[in-house]
Order: sequence, then C-alpha cells, then structure tokens
Amino acid sequence: MERRVEALVVGGGLAGLSAAYFLVRRGLRPWVLEREAPLSCTSDKSTEAYRLFWPGDEDLAALVRESLDLLLPFAGVARPNRRGYLYVGRLEALEAMALEAPHAGPLRVHRGAATYPKEAASGLDLLHPGALGEVFPYLGHLRGLGGLHVRPAGWLSAQGLGMALLEGFRAFGGRLMSGEFLGVEREGGRARSAQVRREGREEAWPFGLLVLAPGPGLLRALRALGHSLPLTAEPHFKAWFPDPEGRFPREAPLLIWNEPQEIFTPEEQALLEEEAELAPLLGPLPPGAHGRPEGEGFLALYNPFPREEATPSGCLPSPPPFAGEVALRGLFPLLPGLRALLGVRPRVDGGYYVRTPENRPLLGPLEEGVWVLGALSGYGVMAALGAGSALAAWALGEEAPAWALAFAPGRFLDPAYRPKEGRPGSSFRGRTLGGGPPGPRGLPDPGPGRPRGSGGGRP
Repeated sequence: MERRVEALVVGGGLAGLSAAYFLVRRGLRPWVLEREAPLSCTSDKSTEAYRLFWPGDEDLAALVRESLDLLLPFAGVARPNRRGYLYVGRLEALEAMALEAPHAGPLRVHRGAATYPKEAASGLDLLHPGALGEVFPYLGHLRGLGGLHVRPAGWLSAQGLGMALLEGFRAFGGRLMSGEFLGVEREGGRARSAQVRREGREEAWPFGLLVLAPGPGLLRALRALGHSLPLTAEPHFKAWFPDPEGRFPREAPLLIWNEPQEIFTPEEQALLEEEAELAPLLGPLPPGAHGRPEGEGFLALYNPFPREEATPSGCLPSPPPFAGEVALRGLFPLLPGLRALLGVRPRVDGGYYVRTPENRPLLGPLEEGVWVLGALSGYGVMAALGAGSALAAWALGEEAPAWALAFAPGRFLDPAYRPKEGRPGSSFRGRTLGGGPPGPRGLPDPGPGRPRGSGGGRP
C-alpha cells in the first residue's frame, strides 16, 4: 500500500455505501472494502419496505424520518410508493399500538368506509370491524377484527437506491475494493492500519478513519478487534410466489397478520408430529406473517422462531425446505384463497438480521479512529440513509443528532443502562445488561455533554 486511506468503509451493502457516500460528499476519498459483490448479502433480501411507525421508540422514528427526507433526491431510482402497512387484528391492540406512535401523524377512527381518506399520505387510519371489509373487500371474510392502516409507509427498490449510492460514491472519487477485512494493527494502543486479505495475500492499509459496516460480518469484525457487544444474527427468509390469477390483490398495501395463529390443521399436525424440524411449528405461533404484491406475484414472509447464530459462517443463510410453505400458510387468515397455491414451488432467499437486545442499531465510535454502523436488524433499507449521514457527520466532528447519540455502542458499558426488551425470541430476553467489564479496549465517550451509555434506553 503506497498511500494512506483517508477513510476505509468495511462493507458494501446499503449501510456501508451510505456511510461512504456521505463521507465522500464531505470531501473525503473513502474506500469501500467488500468481500462479495456490493449489495449482494442482505440489502436485497428483504421486503424492501419502509415505515414511519415505531410504537414506543421516538429515536428509531427520528432515524427513519431522516432517511426518508434524504431519499428525495434518489426517488427516481428508488421508486418509493405510499401503499402503507395494514395491520389486521383485535381493535384494542391496534389502537394501543397507534397511540404509542404520535410521530406517524394523527389517528383517524372509522366505523364505516365513508370517512376513510383514500389518498392520505400521513397519519393512521383505525378501521373498526365492518369498516375493514368495506375499505378492503378482500378482507371482508374477517369478523370481529379491525385494521390499522399506517400511511407513511410502503416499499421501494433497495437495489436501485444502492446502485445510485455506489455510482455517486465513485463519481466523487471513492473506490470499491475487493477483499476481506481481518482486523487492525495498532501503534501506541491506537488502530492505525487495517489487515486485509486480497487475492490470497495479506496487506496492511493505513487509514485515517475506519467504519465497520459489514452487515452479518459485524460479529466477526468486532471479535477481531477485541470488542464484545451483545449481538446475535438471525436468518430470515422470504418467498416469492407466482400469482397469475391475482389471489393476492395487486393493489394491496403490505398486509400484516397481528394475531397468534396455527398454520397447520389438527389433521396435518397429527401427520407431521414425527418431523423433528417442524415440531416448533405444530402449535400456536406468534403474530407477524406479512406479505405484499410484487410484479406478477407476491412476497410472503413469516419466521416465527428464527434461530440465532453466534457468528454467521457466510453472508447468506440457507433456507430450510419448508420456509416457503410456512410463509404462505402464515398468510391464510388474511387471504384464504392462497391455499390454492399449496404445492407451488416459490423462489426463496433470505439474509441475516443482526440485532442488539433492544433491537436498536449500533451507530457511533467504537474506539479512537474506529466507528461502527450495524445491527440494523430488519430495517436496514429504511434506515440506511439517515444512519450513514449521521455517522459521516459525527465522525468528521459535526454535532451528532440526539437520536444518533441514543444508538452509540458505549451505551452497553453503562451499568445503569437498561435496554428496553426487543421482540420475543432474542437470547437476551429478560436478561439485565449492564455490561460487565469492557473488552480489551474500552469504547470512547459518545460525545461532549452526553454521559457514556445514556443512549435512550428505557427502563
């Protein structure tokens, strides 16, 4: 390596490309290091959906709002729509969720279709039983259940957005490099050079700034640097089904079943009870099945019990043979006509959700000269722009927004920090995190005037 890298970003997914793009727009000449092809791991393996709806978490809402504001110049390639999310379930539960999300806009309540605003771009529409079927006739079979239509929500082209970031980053002098990040070399206790493997050779790349944004590779990268943070990786899968007969309405918003359910009939359960892999799926299952139209078909997603991996072996998990059918069956309460597609072979892929215990991201300084942007779980597409912009500004000495400070990794070193529990299924569920002692190298203070680790966690 002949010259020093001004800024090295490890990871060529949406998060890494966003950080690199905003660094280059601030005058640096960053390099992006990616082991695989850019945007080939988790960035294009989701529903590509977004929502400005985060019940009980105003900081995450602020992050996504910033991302959506920054999306405007990319709208031509990202093509965001405003279809919204439609949660279906018990009215009282939906109303409780809505009241915890004032950031989403006003709550409108409808007992009939006459008051429902079809073209609303903001706010929440709570549909009483009866009104749900009037507004969405394909849900008319549901009795006693309501709907919550979240209007500042929809989906976009993650690939289009990512390619625009990559092209913009290159146009301003950034470089995309192929190679594997191995760790760092230190001088006087400070990280000075990145250890990189390229074409079978190991190289040392001196850097001024290092940003770790390798998606599912974050767990391995942190361990290579001697840091211990409470992270897990969960494989999640989606299935695309061809639907020439339009059994999934083409005009539908993203549909979410918000009630527990059983996806197999008692007769089917009796036949499958000897199948060890299916045993966890043969009883009551949690809410969360969702789907949306996509081209001449639809996407179905339902991962009721995602397993956790301490360190993913690669960037893409292998789906189990039943992943597509489980996702399809999860949608049956919403659209019973989808039963006709049992036996149809879908296209299945997936990626990793890298999660903290409270399902909040890691964004901020890890040690002197080293920053981290990750643990974006299942919301990386909608959060990447805001997170990348905040990190670039903060790393270059600008004042970080309050919501970004809430995501600083140093929060886990504060004995007083009590992260709000994330969704059921986390291995940290019910565990008090105070962080024990820091790793070999402690985390820096998140910023002036901010106590270490006071990052917005709720008791």
